[in-house]
Amino acid sequence: MKFTTLSSLLLLPATAYAQSSSASAAASGSASAAAPSASAAGNSSDYLTTVLGALTGAGLTSLVGAAQGIANTTEGQALLGSLANGNKTVFAPSNQALSNISQDILGNSALLTQILSYHILNNTYTAAGVANAPNHTIARSLLRGGNYTLPGNFSAPLVLTKNSTNATSFEIVQTAANISAGGNATAANLHVYVIDQVLSLPQSLTEALPAVAPQLFGLAGSIPGLADSLASANGITIFAPSDSAIGAIQSSLGQLNSTQVTAVLSNHIINGTVVYSTGLASGNYTSAGGEPFTFISNSTGAFVQSANSTAKIVQSDIILNNGVVHLIDNVLVNTASNPQAAESAYSSATAAAATSTEADTPVTATSQATGPSASASGSGGSSAGFKVAPIAFTNSMMGGIVAVVGAIVGGAFTLF
Repeated sequence: MKFTTLSSLLLLPATAYAQSSSASAAASGSASAAAPSASAAGNSSDYLTTVLGALTGAGLTSLVGAAQGIANTTEGQALLGSLANGNKTVFAPSNQALSNISQDILGNSALLTQILSYHILNNTYTAAGVANAPNHTIARSLLRGGNYTLPGNFSAPLVLTKNSTNATSFEIVQTAANISAGGNATAANLHVYVIDQVLSLPQSLTEALPAVAPQLFGLAGSIPGLADSLASANGITIFAPSDSAIGAIQSSLGQLNSTQVTAVLSNHIINGTVVYSTGLASGNYTSAGGEPFTFISNSTGAFVQSANSTAKIVQSDIILNNGVVHLIDNVLVNTASNPQAAESAYSSATAAAATSTEADTPVTATSQATGPSASASGSGGSSAGFKVAPIAFTNSMMGGIVAVVGAIVGGAFTLF
């Protein structure tokens, strides 16, 4: 499909809405003026007829069919009804992309609504407003609730990046492969990009970790209940050491007792708060072991520090349904712990989330934490603790930790 044809077709219904759009906001990647609501431009039925008609004319018949397939459900009506409220960016899968989706998914209206929700962003995003790689822009989608509930009722994000300052297209960062968003057009208050793949929904920790840190996942899976506890936490940030990083400290692990090993694991996690690369340098974060993190970025990359141990972030913003993973090149061997600080930090984080008024405010921050920039460390912010209910080390977990670490170091593990 030629984008010139797409543009001409989709621009037809936009004239009735042109007064409400902001050219400067589109250029910067976020909309400063709200597009008209359905009540301002006619009833919602007229609005949807206009938009779906434009998409049909552009050849996106499968997408229109999917939208019509959810139109008679409560969730689908809520999604479609929200389109007219404010400027939106839509990643529209082509007919070919949707043909690769199974009929079981297309016939599951609840799942299909979630998938379509994840293809729609609050605000208008263009290449000009997306961060240059390796930096990221975190963009909030319309997907929230159910298995995708984040602290403060924030919606699930998409990660955007582009290859150069002058790039006219950008990419959606997904675990399997990035998806290009090139040509674009407008339909009413919607900024539409046709993409050649359907976006994957955020995975759980137990689904995502094997692809990026298989040895760490194997360790977590060997400790009874640990992986499940992490996967069910309401908001979590994990600094996950790579396989080579874990292998490099096997001999050191043999010198630690079970309490110290527990502290090391805890000091790789922020519990109760989801911190994407865009926010690492802007807050004081305490680990689930009660120890402070320090974040530094310079011309060689971005780094996380716990006590005297430092690691480089080699892959940031691996999106989970309940948080985020940042892959690091070294194990943070910090054996200190402060349970009181951990519990206090987690309590502060959950209290802040419960009173958050930002759930419906689109996030258009641009990361400086994963690429060259001045050195920075955080101030202000939130954190988490293992001692509280969402994640707690049980006796069986502790026994598993002892056994697993002992196996790693070939039986050299000793208890002090």
